[in-house]
Amino acid sequence: MRAAAFAGVVFSVTVNLVASAPALAQAEAQAAQGPALDVTVLLSSNPDACYDRGYNDAIRSLTLRESDRLNRRGGVGGRPIEINFLDDVGDPTKTVANVKEALSDPQLLGIVGLTSSDRGEALFSGSPKDGIAGMGDEIATSGVPFITDMSVSNVFSAHANVFSTRPSQAEGNAPIVTEFIKESGYSKVALIVNNDKLYSRTLGDAVATGLGPERVVADKRVGQNGKNDIDSEAVDAVVAELKVAQPDIIVIAVGSSRAVPIMIALQNAGLAPAIFLIGTVQRIPEEVRNAYAAPIFELTMNDLPEVYNATLGDLVRQGQPELWIFEGKKNEGASGWADKSCEIRKEPEFRDPLQGDNRSAIERGTQFADMIALIAAGANAAPPGSDLAARRKAVVNAMSKTYAAGNGAFRGSYNNWSFDTQNRVAVRPLLLIILPTGAESRRRQLASFQFVRLRDGGLRRIDTLYIDVDIVRAHRADENAKTFLAEFYLSMRANKGADIERLDFTNAYIDPRSGGRQLAIHQIHNGEPDSAYPDQMKIYYVSGRFLYRPDLESYPFDTQRFFIEIKPSSGTAFLVQPPPESLRDRDVASDDWQPVGQYVGLGEDFIPVVDAYTHEPSVVPFYRAQFVWLMKREVNDYMLRVVAPLLFILIVAYVSIFIPRDHFEAIVTIQVTALLSAVALYLSLPQLDSDTATLSDRLFLFYYLVVSVMIMITIARINKHLAARKWPRLLLGFIHTLGIPLAVAAMAWHVLSLSQAGA
Repeated sequence: MRAAAFAGVVFSVTVNLVASAPALAQAEAQAAQGPALDVTVLLSSNPDACYDRGYNDAIRSLTLRESDRLNRRGGVGGRPIEINFLDDVGDPTKTVANVKEALSDPQLLGIVGLTSSDRGEALFSGSPKDGIAGMGDEIATSGVPFITDMSVSNVFSAHANVFSTRPSQAEGNAPIVTEFIKESGYSKVALIVNNDKLYSRTLGDAVATGLGPERVVADKRVGQNGKNDIDSEAVDAVVAELKVAQPDIIVIAVGSSRAVPIMIALQNAGLAPAIFLIGTVQRIPEEVRNAYAAPIFELTMNDLPEVYNATLGDLVRQGQPELWIFEGKKNEGASGWADKSCEIRKEPEFRDPLQGDNRSAIERGTQFADMIALIAAGANAAPPGSDLAARRKAVVNAMSKTYAAGNGAFRGSYNNWSFDTQNRVAVRPLLLIILPTGAESRRRQLASFQFVRLRDGGLRRIDTLYIDVDIVRAHRADENAKTFLAEFYLSMRANKGADIERLDFTNAYIDPRSGGRQLAIHQIHNGEPDSAYPDQMKIYYVSGRFLYRPDLESYPFDTQRFFIEIKPSSGTAFLVQPPPESLRDRDVASDDWQPVGQYVGLGEDFIPVVDAYTHEPSVVPFYRAQFVWLMKREVNDYMLRVVAPLLFILIVAYVSIFIPRDHFEAIVTIQVTALLSAVALYLSLPQLDSDTATLSDRLFLFYYLVVSVMIMITIARINKHLAARKWPRLLLGFIHTLGIPLAVAAMAWHVLSLSQAGA
């Protein structure tokens, strides 16, 4: 008994040493390279909010996940990255204190954060009213790469190591607003600007300059009354003047929620010009925005109507939904719970992570995670053995040159990032949204035309194609060839230039013999007036073979993404707007799959190009749209052909242990036959070309393990040394009779839960 105990201790220690050896080696390697490199992330929470928007939780979770991923790949020059979070709770004094604390860190590699231009102005230039001395010179002297999310570039324009992940209000947003107004034919424009917010003033000034005095019939500047309200007397005075000016469109730049009393006052005065809201339409109460009699426009980077960011959608759909829920946590310290102004929310049983404010939280979190990855990529571009100052300089150089707009882009998990060489702001796609009138249910959608920024900084108009893909049948999925056959109807609103010839079905299978795509397209209706077909709709029937990317880790209890991807077939760019999700047809015929969900992803991609003569790198951007169907595999056939036979074979092998031990040869023969039968069954199954072991593989390995353990215990129980000792005999008997059934039951429960829920 003592020998057995000693052997157990030796085995345990050996296992621990073997398991800890890689960790110890890694720790020693990191110590040899130097201490961890720090990246400070600046947060800004709102303690007065009844429920948290989830931005900070998403940033914490996703930046830490990204740093862990980077550290597994060697960090920066072999040194790990460590994230430090500092929260200013919206106080500019605290913002300055946090940045000072960050700069005092001798291992600081970079700073990420700061979304408010007003707090940014206080940080870089100071704020006499708050008694804050600016520290712009100190930030510039440090050489630390500082990636903000401010929209007013002249706040940091004098500091070459400061960048922003948001387009500039003056050079990015304002030109699109002015060009849209001109292209739409609005001749009388009014501006209502919040003069107490730097971003509003900057955009208002730029729009007024861009449109010129011949178009701007009123430029009204209003102030705030408290933190969130606009002075009501000023609103009444502005509306009275607008009643005289009679503008065609009003640009309202006061903030989303602060625009509500202005819209109500316009309606009460009998005015209904179009509105271009500098903010988010969805933050206007539904009853207010739906009651307004004219179209409402907005400019957005993230919150696309009825579509997801394609890259982000793929990322979130691969994980468990509950792990991506950040928004909605109750803020117990908010004063509204004491004065009863806060109201309890009713939480639904299931929440889609990519809906509402939670999607915005995920977008913000992945944006910050991309910045961590960008800093690491830039720092690793420095020569091996570089010191911290050289790595900081390498990050600034990468963002200024390697990822300069038009030359290159950094592929992040959320977006492709490139920066303007002049004002060091991110060049990101800005999309025009309309809340149209005349529809039975007013829904946000992409405006009929958009603008893309060219290499020289100019703008080019592109079309929005209103497209729906209704898949009729998806069948003959081949996991090894990674293809499936699909038949679907494609309907397209017959706007100017709308034609299927402009579409390239990117994932259509290319026949290696002919070099052409295996597609058949038949036009059903050409969009001309016809009482048998919807007005102004082109309809096509498409069939063909398409590629997909199966994830077979949970095979055969898996859910796969079958998709039809569309991008421009030539140099003429366009955007795709699908119909509302609730109106899409989800009924798909398939012999082996069950549809469980459908969504549309929209993403921006680029083609990297290098001129072999001048050696000048460049990128050619384009948009792509994915119509995705989530399909769950039918498992009845697998259960009958694999699971049931394995279960019966296992039962026979298990029952054999109750045969008297005098018939040892018969017992072992039955168990070995059971093991070989399982091997033969596995070899008879279709072999899948997968980089990882599937659930089916793991199921067979578990079976091999269980039967092998049964054989070993059978042999051990007749061993004279073990059979003569009471406790080993009882322990082996317990494992044989109860331990194995419990392990099998646990595995059966795991398989059953996967078969019911999918991957």
